[in-house]
Amino acid sequence: GKLSDYLPDYRKDTGEKVTIHQLLNHTSGIPSYTSRVDFFVEVSRDPYGVTDFVKKFASGDLEFEPGAKFSYNNSGYFLLGAIIEKVTGKSYETVLTERIFKPLGMTNTGYDNHAPILPKRANGYQKTPTGYVNAPYLDMSLPYAAGSMYSTVGDLFKWDQSLYADKILSAASKKLMFTPGLSNYGYGFGISDQPIGKTTSKNKNYRTQSAESMVLIL
Repeated sequence: GKLSDYLPDYRKDTGEKVTIHQLLNHTSGIPSYTSRVDFFVEVSRDPYGVTDFVKKFASGDLEFEPGAKFSYNNSGYFLLGAIIEKVTGKSYETVLTERIFKPLGMTNTGYDNHAPILPKRANGYQKTPTGYVNAPYLDMSLPYAAGSMYSTVGDLFKWDQSLYADKILSAASKKLMFTPGLSNYGYGFGISDQPIGKTTSKNKNYRTQSAESMVLIL
């Protein structure tokens, strides 16, 4: 389907061109809001509602024709979160909890916001030429579906293991997810075949705004 099918208030000339498939594999051409020169200086500290943010930051001119090339894009994930809320009639946080976290027993994973006090929450740091410093404040309404989550290594392992069964995602959905497109990127996964001895492995790199993980399947 097209972006405008799910978000009818989105800019028409763009929404009619961009598909859900292109949002998922980063070929939409929509500008990434985190690439704005003023994002960390002016935008990142303020809270935004989903609808207001989409209108202000994710409705700009296309940077290239949809499907023409790969460009990693957090605006695509933000829009996908808005679509999930539109289709389900529930908040993005509720959908994650009901459909992924609870079924998989991911008790140490959740949608992040400023209110709850999380015991043992890890601090963020930023590397500078003179060493590490505390990461600048980022309001969690801005990463939204592009990265507003917290978890543990143990819970991420549960998520990884779920991809080898059909409890959360159907076989058909996983086939789409793991089919490489431009730049060998699927749906949230970078995919490449690498020879190891006489076997072949699949590297799947999946990234949120603030983290990167690798799963090696032998």
